This record gives sequence, structure tokens and C-alpha cells, in this order.
Amino acid sequence: MPANGGAETAEERLRRRSTPVVRKIAAEHNLDISTIPGTGLAGRVTKNDVLGYLEGGAVEVAPVPPAAAPMAAAAQGSSAQAAPAFAPTVDPWTGDKVEPWSRIRKLTAEHMVMSRRVSPHVNTIFEVDYTRVAQLRARKKAEYAERGVNLTYLAFIAKAIAEGLRKHPNVNSAVSGESTILRRDINLGIAVALDWGLIVPVVKHADELSLLGIARAINDLGERARTKKLSPDEVQKGTFTITNPGVFGSVIGTPIINQPQAAILCVGTIEKQPAVITVDGSDAIGIRTRGMLSLAFDHRIVDGANADRFMADVKALLQEFPEAAA
Repeated sequence: MPANGGAETAEERLRRRSTPVVRKIAAEHNLDISTIPGTGLAGRVTKNDVLGYLEGGAVEVAPVPPAAAPMAAAAQGSSAQAAPAFAPTVDPWTGDKVEPWSRIRKLTAEHMVMSRRVSPHVNTIFEVDYTRVAQLRARKKAEYAERGVNLTYLAFIAKAIAEGLRKHPNVNSAVSGESTILRRDINLGIAVALDWGLIVPVVKHADELSLLGIARAINDLGERARTKKLSPDEVQKGTFTITNPGVFGSVIGTPIINQPQAAILCVGTIEKQPAVITVDGSDAIGIRTRGMLSLAFDHRIVDGANADRFMADVKALLQEFPEAAA
């Protein structure tokens, strides 16, 4: 019976139909329990119901980590009383094809709208000279291949990001109410674009891994993401996300933060370009390998100067990547 003696609220119905464990799992995966058929007594949603619901696609979208549950709940509560989360209905024209959203698309849309609504996004963009990285990669690629690992630019970038986050912990953080959580662990989410949606597997404790370890983890997680063989744990507890549209030729982008994280890095395409270089004190035109990096950050907890210092350190490490670290 409702605590207020009146009509049962949505929250009371939710709690009646689920246990704390079920609600926790649902919050971690950004699921609306009311959409899950319950097989328990009186339609109660059980743990097996949620796990079964996730079976076909638990790893198909980037989940909201546990710390985001209060934020997600608040966003859902406010949206119920405010404007709809998505666009109004539009009538199709003759000849148009209507494609209803899949559950994955609905969850992704909800998460993106919520992130824009919750976090004041600011972007800072740096150009990076990858010539040093390109040279190291060319020398080490065969050696890595013998170990079954494809050495990509992304591995170097992830390594530099992990080092930068250790030096700038406020970028590796999350908002909780009116507090900032400085994450101890540095867990890098690596966005993988697939035909059926987007997935963000997580490289755990990336700052403790060598370049080889990071490259191997990215290869492994990416391959298993494409074959839908990731476990739910492997898409949880990310503290910072890297997205790489540069593989499609994009020069740069301004991505949406993966809540409740404080920032996300966008990697632009990396290519050879003419550039002014100094040789023996004289300027000349040379060929350099260059590309853009864009950081979107939550301005509530990361100031512009903090973001720029972080990016400057990442850039410096990439441009002077030590031979010993490769």
C-alpha cells in the first residue's frame, strides 16, 4: 500500500516490483525497470529477469557506472515533469521509410540527451605532431606483431592519456551531488563503433600497463566487442573515455561526455602534412605526421586552465615519446 495512503507513485511501483540488487543492476546499465517483463510474484522483476534482458545486448551500449545512479534517477525524475527527452512526432512523407528505434538506440539517445542537459560541455583542441610516435611505431610494429598485437596510434594516445590523468586527477573524476569524486583507478573506456550501435569497453588500471599491455588490451576488447563476447564487467567502471572518429577520416569532433565522467577525448585523423620546421637555425618546409585531439570536459568540475594543462602534458608526451616506453 502506498505510504501516503493515496495513489501509488511510479517510484513506489518500481520498488514494489524490484529488489535493491535488481535496481542496482538496472542503474548500472541505464535500464528502465518498467520496460522489463517480470516473472516473479505479482509481476515482480527479478535479478534473472534483468540479466536475461541484458543477455542479448548488455554490452551494446555504454552503461552508466554505479556512481551515476543518483544523477540518472534525478534526470529521469525531472524529465517526467519537464519537456520530453526526444523530438516530437513528425509525420513521414510519401515514399519515406520509417525505422523504429531499437532498445539500443533508445538507451543511447536517452544517455546523450541526459549528458547534454546535466553537464556544461566545453571543448579545447590541440594539434599534435605525431612524427616521433610514427617513427617508433614503424620500428616496433613487427616486434609487436610477433606477439600477436597490432600497434596502433591509439595505443600511444591511450598511454599518454593514462599518464596525464595520473598527473591531473581532477580530469579523472565524477560529480556526485555537490561533491567531486577523484577516482583512484584510471580506467580508460575505448569507444568502438559497430553496425548495430556503440560500445565502450574499458581498459582497467591503464596507468599500470606498459604500451604493450595497453595495445594488447585495446586489440582484445575491440575484437570481442565486434563479436559480442564482452562480459558486463568489461563495459563498467570507466573513468575517462576515448573516441576515435579519425579512423573514418574525421579531422576532429566535439563528443558528448559519458556520464558521470568528467571528460572525453576525441582523436582526429592522423596524416602526413607539410609543416614549417627549423633546421640549423633556419626555417624550412618539411613533412610531419600530425593530427588533432579534442577534449570535451564538464566545466562544473574542470576549469579551462586545468583542461589545457592536461592536454599540453599529453601532447608533450606524444611528441617526445620515450624509446624505453615503447
